[in-house]
Amino acid sequence: MDSNGEIIGRARQTGRLMGLLTDDLRALVVEGEAGIGKTVLLDDLGRRARDEGWSVARHECVEAERRFPYAALDRMLRPLDAYVHALPDHKRRAVDTVLGRMVGDAPAVMLLGMAVLDLLVLASVDSPLLLVVDDAHWMDAASGVVLLFVARRLSDASVSVVLGVRAGEPTDVDFAGIEHLELPPLDPGSAAELLDARHPGLRPALRAEVLRWAVGNPLALTEMPASLAAGSTAASRPELPLPRRLERVYVQRLDRLPQEERSALLLLALDGVAEDDAETGLAHRLDGARAAGLVEVHAADGRASFRHPLVRSAVVGAASSEQVRAAHLRLADVRAGDSLRRAHHLASATIEPDETVAQEIQQAAERAVRRGGASVAVSLLVRAAALSEHADRRERRLADAAYVASQAGLLDDAATLLGRLDRVNGDLTSPSTVLTDAYLRLYGDGAVLPAHRLVVDTLQRHGRDVDDDTLSRLVNVLLAISMYSADPVLWERTEAVVDEHAERLGPVLLLVRDVGGDLLRHADTARDRVAAAFTQPGHGPRELTLLTLCAFFVDSLEEHRSFVERVVAREVEAGARADAMTLLHLTLLDQTVSGRWDDAATTYARGLELSARLGFEMYNYLYRAFYARILAQRGDIAGARELGLAIDVWARPRGLGVLLQHVEGAALAGSLAIGAYHDAWTHALGLTSPGSFRPYVHESFHCVLDVVEAGMATGHVDEARLHAQAAAAHHVGAVSPRMNMLCTAALAITEPTAEAGRLFTSAVGNATALAFPFDLARISLAHGRWLRRNKDLPAARIALTRAVELFESLGSPPWAERAAHELSLAGASGAEAAERLAGLTAQELRIAELAASGLSNKEIGAQLYLSPRTVGTHLYRIFPKLDITSRASLRDALGAAGPADASRPS
Repeated sequence: MDSNGEIIGRARQTGRLMGLLTDDLRALVVEGEAGIGKTVLLDDLGRRARDEGWSVARHECVEAERRFPYAALDRMLRPLDAYVHALPDHKRRAVDTVLGRMVGDAPAVMLLGMAVLDLLVLASVDSPLLLVVDDAHWMDAASGVVLLFVARRLSDASVSVVLGVRAGEPTDVDFAGIEHLELPPLDPGSAAELLDARHPGLRPALRAEVLRWAVGNPLALTEMPASLAAGSTAASRPELPLPRRLERVYVQRLDRLPQEERSALLLLALDGVAEDDAETGLAHRLDGARAAGLVEVHAADGRASFRHPLVRSAVVGAASSEQVRAAHLRLADVRAGDSLRRAHHLASATIEPDETVAQEIQQAAERAVRRGGASVAVSLLVRAAALSEHADRRERRLADAAYVASQAGLLDDAATLLGRLDRVNGDLTSPSTVLTDAYLRLYGDGAVLPAHRLVVDTLQRHGRDVDDDTLSRLVNVLLAISMYSADPVLWERTEAVVDEHAERLGPVLLLVRDVGGDLLRHADTARDRVAAAFTQPGHGPRELTLLTLCAFFVDSLEEHRSFVERVVAREVEAGARADAMTLLHLTLLDQTVSGRWDDAATTYARGLELSARLGFEMYNYLYRAFYARILAQRGDIAGARELGLAIDVWARPRGLGVLLQHVEGAALAGSLAIGAYHDAWTHALGLTSPGSFRPYVHESFHCVLDVVEAGMATGHVDEARLHAQAAAAHHVGAVSPRMNMLCTAALAITEPTAEAGRLFTSAVGNATALAFPFDLARISLAHGRWLRRNKDLPAARIALTRAVELFESLGSPPWAERAAHELSLAGASGAEAAERLAGLTAQELRIAELAASGLSNKEIGAQLYLSPRTVGTHLYRIFPKLDITSRASLRDALGAAGPADASRPS
């Protein structure tokens, strides 16, 4: 710090970090090399936050816990225990399972992420909350996925998250999608200022040497002077990178400590404890280590921690292999109550086959699987196999490891393990073999990432040598992999490969690249290109399937339904089943957007049965992902959530982005259906950022109306308007007449002037509106609401009546009830209604009252001794007399008229 309390040389970075407290910035990754000053900046931010009235929760990840699933999340959630009781039951169970208070399978990332987000919001009610996570590169993978899920969805919360990450350090956490702040070395002037502040009065020659070797690294500027002054060469060996030089400085200090203290430090380095018994406190005061600046002991709980992660590396590096094994064995006893940690230490301490140890490690692996730690389980099972005393048990444990890896999406690991079992034979690198392997990986296991890498590598090595047919087939599977991934990085690699071989590929594959990939980039011509391609002669079945896929992307599948039905009927039992299954998926999606939801339920059931029978696991999850939206739109939130959570658990580790996006879209639709608008906005942010559309992610623009409605309903008016305007600027409406209708409606909803009326009229008058009844119903509801608020009640009733009828015909109770409520608000005056009521006969009035109470035609007939058909005829005459068009409006029409005239003759 300088004389003003500011961190020397970090004014710009401090200012950016303060944006977490003052701006719209909600999540930030602070990244830099070891010793660059990340922790100092994070501590300074925490101090400033407290001064501003924020609550601060700080967590430091340690390398020793990296292999234990949810270890970091456990530590983060413990201080929030007081808020867990306020969570809904399904979210509370997810948290309790992770914290070990409930036995069960690991919860889905989406469920646990939403639960953690809710906990953070609850904790920030009284004061905003800053969550600081240092050394986040060592966070376990399970915790990292959940925390990053939360960090990307903090738009509305009074919560900010900042993560400290060491540059270049291997990590199991994907920090993409979060803004990064990189910390460079200090400039020469600031480095000199810091050195003089920490070590005033250095001899000029020594001062110059420190500045030379420290190269602007604050930790080096602090630690090197003493070593160089003592004549050590450890800190100035040019062949070593700076972190290794600093480690050697710490090793020299370790050499001066007594052996007992070094042993205690080794326990701390290997597990995070420096104790004989986990419950009795420190075994050694570590006075020498504290005096040497290696550790600090926290007054609050007496726990020790290293002053810097490089100290830990130095401790482990300075110990012999025998000392490390002995420490692991001692820690296995210390961790007797934690089966997973005990198994890790036993695995590291045992070098000869030992069936008792192998069995204990295997049991711990089984527990790790249940907690969502599949990668940990795989390594434990492999170690258990190595320690097995009998060949059959060794092979069984390796087979178990391969199975766990495949179920978790660790398919490269699974293939390696199967190879060790001699279950993989032959030439695995020939293009034809790769083609088959890639299809099996994709459709059997959903192995997007390894399948993509396999095909790209093959095309790069052999693409110019293979025949045109094999090349086209390889590109075809590569495009399928890329579409299922919806991953911009994979798509960019795919496009590069396709461009390299474009002159040898047919026009259909090039069309799939453009329409199935970054569609908005090609929106202006895509629909016409698809239509023109269908008119070209000579297409084979596979090409026609691909063209049908493109037709769905531009909302023109209705024109080709007969072809789809023929191919499915012909191929599904004994033909090109992959093509048939693709077309069956398209059928389900087409039935969803065209309002044929009962037919979609039949298609869904058929698809699940076929997937199970044929062993196409990925297709099974695709059907679930697509059908979740129908359940959500019908208001079956529990059913949609159940499907979504199962899909999330399976698809996320496999990189199947298209499934995750459909699940998020269904969650958004379901939240809108039941009026849970803040949840809807959270899910909207999971799909897109307001004002932008992710390339290669079709759901990001398909949900444009959902995102805008969620924004308007939660007060994010500016973001909603920006998103609607961005849809126009990005030519989303050019994709298809349907998307043009949705974009126009989005503009109407956000338009504050009378121009909204013209936009609504244009949207509902779209030439294809009737082909998409759910979209039309929602737009009619929004239009009717706008008309009612603008006092045009007759026009409002027309629009809202259409909405009610459409929602009722689709079978969407929550939307129908909302539209009926709006219709009642736009209803006629009491006097007008009474006048209309007087036009009913006594029998008609009685039938209307019974129908309004919820009775069916059959039930009414039983009371009045009429046939159901006669009751229906009476209702057909009653509706126009009351100026209504549906049963749902009867109660409001009767209520608006007041009590019926008791003197009316019967």
